[in-house]
Amino acid sequence: MEIYIEPAKRAGKRKLIRRSSLQPTEVHRDANGVRISVEAEGIYDSSRYLYTIKLTPENLALIFEAWNGS
Repeated sequence: MEIYIEPAKRAGKRKLIRRSSLQPTEVHRDANGVRISVEAEGIYDSSRYLYTIKLTPENLALIFEAWNGS
């Protein structure tokens, strides 16, 4: 899995902040969907941060549809 960060509203440099496989310990199921929590670099320094993305069943369905080309 690769995670990039870049400015959203202006021109700027894109930075790769993580390149490693997603581990089972980083994926958590809860009542409302799936939460992915991964450690990655920051944009300005070499500090490490914990990034969390929560995906609802609707989000997961959209990803699944994109994966299958529907």
